[in-house]
Formats: sequence, structure tokens, C-alpha cells
Amino acid sequence: MKADRAGNWLLVFLLCLAPSAQAQFRLPPYVQNPTSSGVTLIWLSEEEVPGEVLLKHDDGSPLIAFTTIRSRPLRTDSLTYHPSEPMPGRMSLPFHHEVRIGGLEPGRDYRFVVRQGRATMEGAFATLPEVPRPLRFIVFGDSETEPESVGKPARWPQPGRTRGSRVYPVDQERGYRENLAVIRERKPDFVAIAGDLVESGGEQRDWDEFWRLTGPLASSTPIFPAPGNHEYYAGPGEKGRYTELASERGFAKYRTYFDLPANGMGPHHERYYRVDWGPVTLLVLDLGNGVPHRSERDGNWYLKGEGEGGFAPSWAPGSRQYRWLEAALADARFGSAFTFVMFHYCPYSSGPHGQPPGAGEGQDMLSGVPLRALTPLFQRYGVDALLTGHDEMYEHSVLPGSEELPDGSTLAHELHVYDVGIGGDGLRGPFPGVDNPHRRFLAHTDAPEVRDDDGRLIDGGKHYGHLEVNVVPLQDGSWQARLDPVYLFPVTDTAGRVVRFERRLYDDALVLSSRKPATEEPPEE
Repeated sequence: MKADRAGNWLLVFLLCLAPSAQAQFRLPPYVQNPTSSGVTLIWLSEEEVPGEVLLKHDDGSPLIAFTTIRSRPLRTDSLTYHPSEPMPGRMSLPFHHEVRIGGLEPGRDYRFVVRQGRATMEGAFATLPEVPRPLRFIVFGDSETEPESVGKPARWPQPGRTRGSRVYPVDQERGYRENLAVIRERKPDFVAIAGDLVESGGEQRDWDEFWRLTGPLASSTPIFPAPGNHEYYAGPGEKGRYTELASERGFAKYRTYFDLPANGMGPHHERYYRVDWGPVTLLVLDLGNGVPHRSERDGNWYLKGEGEGGFAPSWAPGSRQYRWLEAALADARFGSAFTFVMFHYCPYSSGPHGQPPGAGEGQDMLSGVPLRALTPLFQRYGVDALLTGHDEMYEHSVLPGSEELPDGSTLAHELHVYDVGIGGDGLRGPFPGVDNPHRRFLAHTDAPEVRDDDGRLIDGGKHYGHLEVNVVPLQDGSWQARLDPVYLFPVTDTAGRVVRFERRLYDDALVLSSRKPATEEPPEE
């Protein structure tokens, strides 16, 4: 796991947000897209002035033959505020800085210093090792940041019921903030977000809120996101909702903030991609658009996509994304100990999006059910787990690996499906009438609340949290991955006030063993 440095960079990050530095940094630098030989640094400035990047080894020693890199500031028209948004104090567009640093040594820790005018920001990153070694990564979804959530706790479904709710002890902003604090303490190599980073992708203030809370983590830990329906959602009313051009205006903000691995798919750049990190392959997909539009294969009845005047890529068999996915799965099957696939819409859920697609009774216009069509593909190529969100709960489903295919062959690989949509929003329970026969664990029903004689909650329940994945080598040369569902328990005093949060685990740990070396040769290109 990477060195303990997040706390130091958090302090510097917060100092950069002080009024004296605001004239220089709109958003302090953060780490993106590391490889064994390079990394990307991104930041926003208030003025059209180049920044300077200086690099050092983690022990402070200077890099030989490394010169200061100057950034090129570009005005970010994509980060404008919609005229109907309540305007913050600062109205001008920031300038975007993106610096790719190459020629680095694999498996090394580095420090960086960014000078922007009179302000200075420090941070750290690690390049990927050439030889696989233990790693830790953390996954969550549905942070859905928005300034309006401050002071407005989520409704909290009653335990043992599908109807009725209470008010959660803290608001969504604090829930997400405490979640991030525990993630930083665990020092993951990277963090993956299974969509719905913000409430409205087209509202700039929602992105401002996301980076205000997430920036300290991102200053030393790379983040790999998947687009959710809310990244395509421009905002209510005149902001445009899911209309094509308004959705792309929202998605342009997403793409401005991230530098993600190239997929060679032209207009679909950064909508889906692949991460190879040691013994793990992570495939990140954009599965919001099923075609034909508003059919039984379409999980988002609001969003038009490829081939129908819109921009979101199709995932249907034969589409570019499907062909890319199958090729990546075939390659990962032979080259990685574990294959994880992350996208937003959970195909097996007990929540409202577990209803079939449609606009009628017992149907859902943002359904995850159509994506079950991809299950045979995932099982055929030995995917270990799907990492999803969307229904804003913690739920773990398991599909057995013995189903018979139409051609008479059988699927030998068990598939685990996670809904980890507990980043900072929702905290839903199951939806009436929805049955998920593959469910193994649901926090609402399988983590019963425990209360003392005064009615104070002392354990259990559903809370904000994430999934932590630790991958380690074994003595026989194989690998082991342990998946632990983490929840942030709000400890209260006798008056019911939250005094602190504790990191606790749901009783749903999973240990995966890597596949034995393949006995057949990989298929020829």
C-alpha cells in the first residue's frame, strides 16, 4: 500500500483554499491516470498564467535531468454556470491546467510541487510497479454531491420494513465527508467510483461541491470514475434534464475534470476504459444507453444514444463498446489474476431500479434489468465481480456458474454482483414487490439494528460506506483478493448527538482465489 502521506497533503490542500490563495488556485492539483512511467496532474487557476511543476523523489532527493514543467492554461468554457443556477461569489471561468509527466521510474514514490502565481501546492503519487505486488483499492458509488444536501439528512427506511422511514442522524454532506476521511486513512492505491458522482452533471455548483470534498483525497490518490445517469443529467427544468445537447453539456464537465486511459474508440474516449494494476484488471463501462430507445433493452428511457441523435455509447452486441469489452475480457482472462468490471446500473437489485424498464406500473424508467443480457459474456470470460451502484444501498448478489447456454455449454465461473451505492446519498431499503433471487446480503435486512435499553443505536443498520478490496500474493504463486464491505457507524451520546464515526464491517466478507494458469493458449489476434 502507498505511503502515509494523505494527512500532510490535506493540510496543504486546505491552506490552498484560504482566501489569500484563491486568487491563484480555483482547484488545487490532483493526480490522474498513473502508469509505470508517468502521471497526469490537473488543476484549475483563477488567472490565465502558466503554472510550474517541480518533481522530487519521495525521500526529497532531486531527480537527475528533470527540469521544471510549465503548464498551458486553457479557458474552461465547459465549466460555466447555467444562467438558472444560484450563482456563487465568483463568476469568472477558471483556466484548466493538465500536465502529463513521463520518463519516471516504475514502482517509485514521488512528490510534486505546483507553483501557480504566488500560491504553492504540494502533493504525491506513485508510479505503477512492473512486477505485481499487493494492492488495495476502494469502490463506492452515488456520492451525488449538491449544495442543497447540506443540512438535509436522507430519509432512512425502517428496519424490517419496505415502507416507512426516519431521518438519518447526519446530512449527506457529512456522510460523504466522513466516508472520504476513512478512505484516506486506509491509504488505497486507487479509488473507483461507480457513477453518480454529482447530483446534476450540468450544474457547476454540484461539481464544485464534489471537488471541495474529494479534492484532498485526489491530491495523492488517483480516482477512476464510471459515468452514471446523473453525469448525463443536466439538471431540472430549464437546465435541460436528459435532452441530448444538455446531457452533453453535463458530460463535458465530467470529461474536463478527468484524464482517463485511452480506449482507441474516438468519440467514446473516456466513456469506457481499462485499468491494469498489478494482478488486477478493472474494466470501466458506460452502460446507460440501451437501443432501441425506450425498448425492453433500454435502461435509461430519458437518454437518447448512439445512432438516434444522441451521444451516449450503445452496449448492445455488435456495438463498438461491446466489441471493445469482449476483446478486453478475452485478454484479461489470460493476463490478470482477477477481473473486475465497474459500471453504474446494477443488473440484480432489490431496489426500485430492479424493476423491468418501462413507464407503467411495476416498471422503472432507469432500470438496471436490461444489463442482465451481458451476464453470459461476463461469466464466459471469468469476471470475478461487477462493481455497481444506482440503487443507493449495499447489496451483494451471486450468480452460480453452472447455467447452461443455448449451445449446450455451461458457465463455470461464479459471478459476484455488488451495489455499493452508499458513497454519500440515499441509504435506501428494498422496493416493494421487487424480488432479487440472487441476493446473498442486503444491509437493510441482514444487518439488523441493535439498540440499548434507552433506544440508542449501538450497532447494525445501513449506513454510508464503501467496498475495500485487498489483493495479496500467496506462497504457491497464486493471488488472493478479499472484499470487505465497510460502513461508517455514527456513534451518539445519550442525547442522540453524533460524536464520532467508527469504521465497521458488514458480515459479508468475500475471499477470491486467482484462477490457475490457463491450460490453453490465448486466442490469436
